[in-house]
Amino acid sequence: MDKILIRGATVIPMTGPEKIIEDGEIAIEAGKIKAVGPAGMIDKGWLADKIIDARGMVALPGFINCHTHAAMTLLRSYADDLPLMQWLSERIWPLEERLTAEDVYWGTMLCVLEMIKSGTTTFADMYFFMDDVAKAVRQSGMRASLSRGMIGVAPTAQLALVESEAFVQEWNGGANGRITTMLGPHAPHTCPPAYLEKVMALAKKFNVGIHIHLAETLQEAADIRKEYGKSSIAHVNELGLLDFPVLGAHCVHVSPEDIKIMKEKNVRVAHNPES
Repeated sequence: MDKILIRGATVIPMTGPEKIIEDGEIAIEAGKIKAVGPAGMIDKGWLADKIIDARGMVALPGFINCHTHAAMTLLRSYADDLPLMQWLSERIWPLEERLTAEDVYWGTMLCVLEMIKSGTTTFADMYFFMDDVAKAVRQSGMRASLSRGMIGVAPTAQLALVESEAFVQEWNGGANGRITTMLGPHAPHTCPPAYLEKVMALAKKFNVGIHIHLAETLQEAADIRKEYGKSSIAHVNELGLLDFPVLGAHCVHVSPEDIKIMKEKNVRVAHNPES
């Protein structure tokens, strides 16, 4: 089926409310949008193989999930009443040590299915066994920005750097351009400055961005201030990390000065107020 016509939907574009089309048509050919406009705008000679009656429905660009650990869909509601670091160190990290590549693949596919059903077409993911996450993206038809998570204080810290480099080389621009890659140091309180220096060296080498948790919890903020005498945002900025394209996840406990720094450095913020 090569040509599809979606007819009768209210089309909401990204160009502002004055551009909303109440009775719109969307023409799709060879898997790509050919035209969007009001009813009757399609060339009469263009004959659809399938017509979808979308009256009473809304058509809009796909949503973007800006920060995920997609395979953790398998762990939904598991001990999630615990404080973050206790939840991670006592429950999640020990369980994750037992996960296989196949577990991560199917956990990602489950998450992908849920995202597609909710209108999400793109996601930014940070986890491990990322080759299998990429395969799930390739098979599903979604778009994704993927990064191999790295914990600088873990025994696997060096391995994570090696795997990240290999992943970027293998998958950046993969799936016909639907996959892009970033580097994924977990957070400034789990990745010491010397480790972040190595991450930045890789980012410079491959010209990729950095996906990192920032200012996620009050405990993190207190720990960073105690150790470095400044906020998480000021700390990573002083290291030079914000000179790279950065996707900052959470960014909950930030000051006006932190916000000013992030604005000046053009940090992309995925504001997740709850961990």
